[in-house]
Amino acid sequence: MAIKGILFDKDGTLIEVNGTWVPIYKKMLADIFKAQPDRIAELMDIAGYDVATDGFRAGSIFAGGTTEQLVQLWWPELDAAGQRAKVHLINRDYASLARTFLKPLMDLVPVFDELHALGMKLGVATNDIHASATNHMQQLGVHDYFVEIIGADSVAVPKPSGQMIARFCEVSGLAPHEVAMVGDNSHDMEEARAGGAMAIAVLTGNASHGDIAHLADHTLASVADIANLLRELA
Repeated sequence: MAIKGILFDKDGTLIEVNGTWVPIYKKMLADIFKAQPDRIAELMDIAGYDVATDGFRAGSIFAGGTTEQLVQLWWPELDAAGQRAKVHLINRDYASLARTFLKPLMDLVPVFDELHALGMKLGVATNDIHASATNHMQQLGVHDYFVEIIGADSVAVPKPSGQMIARFCEVSGLAPHEVAMVGDNSHDMEEARAGGAMAIAVLTGNASHGDIAHLADHTLASVADIANLLRELA
C-alpha cells in the first residue's frame, strides 16, 4: 500500500542540529548551571560533542537522547527528585535560548506544501519534549502543517520503542505500513522498524551514510527529496 503519512524527526532532520544545539548547551551550562569552562568542556564531551567538528557524534546522547538521559549522564549522583528538578530546569529555561539559536535546515514551507499536495498527513516525532517541539515548529512558522507533534513525554517510552509510530497512526487514522519515519540517526530507523513503518534516512544530521544507510529502506540527502521519492515509489 502507498505511503500516506510522513513522521519527521526534528533535530538534524528539520532543524540544523549543531548550529542550534551546540551554542544552546554551552550557554545553558554557563548561564543556568554556572559551570566553569573546563567543566563545560567535560560535560559536552561525555554527551557527544566533538571539538574537531564542532558537532555531535553519531549515536550520542546529544544526537538522539532525551533530556532525562542527558541529566542522568551529567549528574548521576543526584537522586530521582534531584534529576527531575534538573530536567525541569533545562526544559523550562532553554526555551528562550531557542529563539536566538534555532536554525531550520532549509525553507521548510515549500517542502511541506509539496507533501500536502501529494495528500500526505504530516507529523513530528522527537525525543525532545512536546512543548519544546511545538514551540520550535511555531517559531519556524510550520506548526499548522502537522496533525500531531509527538515528544518524548507524549508516550510511555520514547524512540526507538515504536510508540511514536503507534501514536501518529492513532491520531492520523493510518496503518503503520502507510507511514514513513524520516530521520537522521539510528534511533529514528529503529523507531520505524519497531512501529512497522518505512524507514527513510536523511544525511543532514550527524550520522554519515555508513552510519545509517544500512538501517534504512531509503537514504536521501535531505527532506527536500522526499516528494520525489514518493512519486517514484507510486
